[in-house]
Amino acid sequence: MFLVCFTGYGYGQYLVKGTVYIRDGKSTKTSLLIETNSKEIKVPVDLNGNFTTYLNWDTNYKLYFGKMGYVTKCVEFSTIVPDNVLKGGIYPYEILVELFPQFPDVDTVFFKKPVAKIGYSKKINDFDYDLDYQLKVQYKIDQTKKDYYSWLERKNNIPVLTKKEIDRIQKKEVVHYQKTAESSSLAMAEPQKTILKPSPPAKRYEDPFGLPPLKAQYKEGKTVEVYQMKTKTVKRVIIKIKEYQKVYFEVKHNWGGHYFFVQESPTYIRSISRYNFDKSTKD
Repeated sequence: MFLVCFTGYGYGQYLVKGTVYIRDGKSTKTSLLIETNSKEIKVPVDLNGNFTTYLNWDTNYKLYFGKMGYVTKCVEFSTIVPDNVLKGGIYPYEILVELFPQFPDVDTVFFKKPVAKIGYSKKINDFDYDLDYQLKVQYKIDQTKKDYYSWLERKNNIPVLTKKEIDRIQKKEVVHYQKTAESSSLAMAEPQKTILKPSPPAKRYEDPFGLPPLKAQYKEGKTVEVYQMKTKTVKRVIIKIKEYQKVYFEVKHNWGGHYFFVQESPTYIRSISRYNFDKSTKD
């Protein structure tokens, strides 16, 4: 999150944007329907699953995310804030939603209720999830995911990873990314050989995520690059403010692993939390 006042959004409407991630599928033909006061508004979702919309202040909304053949999810969003709150000082909100395919015996009745409720929090002077509500529904959401993978195992006769195995692989992946970045850093820092002999060519810094090199120049502000690979999807976010540039990564593996990283120098990448990633890459 930048320490900048976004006065350009005005007091009449509030900017909300985000990404819809499609489990085991592509983001094409993903839909977003916003419902309020018996009115329905269709919001376009691009090929990468990204969307942008403006909500009126002091209004309750329901956002329905859907795709043919996938379980529709609903998110409640209330823009009601106390009268003494400066609306122009609240940062735009970013929502990340994951849709997974429909499968036999999925509890579609449960998913007619909101999977999350978002509203104003006095504690942080910002919009945030209703944690009490989240605790009530999260178990059912996690159980549905587990049921989906169990069904997928029976259908495709492939092993389904347990939570313990996923945690183990996640730790292994984080260490792998870290070691790759560190080894590349050491390779670049190798001293040159004697002047009397031609020095070997300098080893190039290898991106641990297998992405193309960064461009020589990026525009001011935020640039988002999304790379769909065979086994994972990587989002690279470049933040540039004058001479300052920082790069963030979101890595989603097909098997369920989900990691966040920051590149603090040309040769050093470290793991960060999702909270830090979301806050740092907000517009």
